[in-house]
Amino acid sequence: MTRTNAFYHERQKARPDTFSASFSAFSKKASLVVLMAFLTSCGTNGLDELKRLCEKDAGLTIYKTVEADGYYDTTGGNADLIHSDYQFFEYCDDSPTIVDLTPDPGCWRVSKVKRNTGRCYAPLDKRLAKFIVEPYPEFLENHCMAVEKIDKPRARYSYHSGLKSWPAKNGVSEFIRSYALFKEVQSGDILSEYISYSYNKRPRHTSPISCHSLEDKYSVSIKADFIEKTIISHKEK
Repeated sequence: MTRTNAFYHERQKARPDTFSASFSAFSKKASLVVLMAFLTSCGTNGLDELKRLCEKDAGLTIYKTVEADGYYDTTGGNADLIHSDYQFFEYCDDSPTIVDLTPDPGCWRVSKVKRNTGRCYAPLDKRLAKFIVEPYPEFLENHCMAVEKIDKPRARYSYHSGLKSWPAKNGVSEFIRSYALFKEVQSGDILSEYISYSYNKRPRHTSPISCHSLEDKYSVSIKADFIEKTIISHKEK
């Protein structure tokens, strides 16, 4: 074989490899485009479903307002009495941790009291004293918090909240329904309720989109605001 023919032969052998590499690169790009289109489609379908859920029953509804000095918080001992006009809240905790109000399991009533009553709960008093901005210093000058163990909640009204999640049809994305409501303990009647939904395209990688993100008419519930719209507190005398 001459040198020219050998060179031509080598080029002919190289052509299939070059074509295979080009075809492989093209296939990868095509697959990527198809995948992106698929994910975009899933995202659009997810937003359509979120919109449908929001239109179904999302939002804040006040059926009845009531007057009371406090309430039973079923979500735990984290209500903020200092920033409100309520005089007490109750909660139950079967497995408290070191960061909770009390180290013992059970039900408790946390109340505002005059400092000169001698009923101040020292651990909570020390915790509140670390806040140097108002209204904490002003409150602690003449008041404190008393913590009383009770057999069971005695408040007439109770606050509840929770959420439920389920996967989207693509098996990756996720929907979440969150709710909060106030009930009259004895009758079980619902006084008010807040419902919202969110959609997360890739949980742990992307941020969820809520009803409020779609339209401003869907309010963002702040717990304290929701409570005050339902229960009108008696001013401290």
